[in-house]
Amino acid sequence: MIKALLFDMDGVLADSEGVSIQVGIEYFESIGIKATAETFKDALGCGEKFFFDKAAEVLGLSDSRYSYDAASAFFRSRYPELIASRSIALPGTDIVRKARNAGIRTALASSAPSWKVKANIAGIGLDESDFDFIATGEDIVRNKPEKDIYELCMIKLGVSASSSVVFEDSPGGIESGKRAGCRVVSLLTTIDEVSALAAGADAVITDLSFIQDFSAADELEKQLFPSASRNKAVRYGANFIEPLDRKMPESFTEKKAIEAARKAWENGYAPYSEFRVGAAVVSAATGRIYAGCNVENSSYGATICAERNAITTAVASEGAVGLDLIVVYSDDDPPAPPCAMCLQVIAEFARPETKIVLVTPRDEIVRYSFSELLPMPFIFPKMR
Repeated sequence: MIKALLFDMDGVLADSEGVSIQVGIEYFESIGIKATAETFKDALGCGEKFFFDKAAEVLGLSDSRYSYDAASAFFRSRYPELIASRSIALPGTDIVRKARNAGIRTALASSAPSWKVKANIAGIGLDESDFDFIATGEDIVRNKPEKDIYELCMIKLGVSASSSVVFEDSPGGIESGKRAGCRVVSLLTTIDEVSALAAGADAVITDLSFIQDFSAADELEKQLFPSASRNKAVRYGANFIEPLDRKMPESFTEKKAIEAARKAWENGYAPYSEFRVGAAVVSAATGRIYAGCNVENSSYGATICAERNAITTAVASEGAVGLDLIVVYSDDDPPAPPCAMCLQVIAEFARPETKIVLVTPRDEIVRYSFSELLPMPFIFPKMR
């Protein structure tokens, strides 16, 4: 049962990462170096020093123009000015006070220096006293993705990892929480669902406003970690799978799957037909999205369709899978359905009601159930 909530700051409670990036860009401009938001893509969530050092590495700076001490001083002088001019509170920050009212302990675990943490707390309309403990990058030697900051919070709160839930929004932060042994809920404020799950997140929500009112720890537990009981295995083709209770709305999952299929479509290898296809499948057991593209071959029979590519990727990651959703993205108009061979492969892992979504780059979308496309699939007798 949940006894403590451990919150990252930037990207979870405060929409301040954009401000940090702006200051970073301004600093590098001040020393004659052009940086962009992309420069800082992999530099977020692990502390100020990592933020600047990683950006300097991306920019290829090895000369005397870059100094972390100078960058830090610039950051400290400029950041409060920008914070004061805008609202940085992300939706749902009142969960901190709701948790304490429900008897759940709270801690803030930010990689940022204490002066920045204090500025952000004020900027989101909370008080330092709203947290039972506050840890900053100055309280530890090893910052995220190491586990130290979350272990420190649990020691100070007197709680175990199994009863603590971490809220994060970056791969490094998610890794830190998992290394500490906690369950981690990832927000999609600065990371996509696929990346969050790949980093090890146990649950994914859009932001903290996704969490409905609760008055006790067990009510929050059910919202964050709804579990399918062991007697609820469902047959997906030739496999019995325990489906995950959805943590995200179907429309959101479909949108993310379409984005994954579109990205795979861009990499389609089709030098002979010049007909690229991208596909994405959603695992019933984990909610994870796996993508694939078509890969043609001079020996045309060796060609691999996008749908089968995505499915084999899912199987390689999870073993036997059940598919709740399949997206096929192609140039065809109207959008192209899976070929007969792919439909038979899909039959091994799908239910009759599994949704198949066909999409074109012109945003034309057609939806079918699997049974509409293949009403009588073959499943080996002993597997039925």
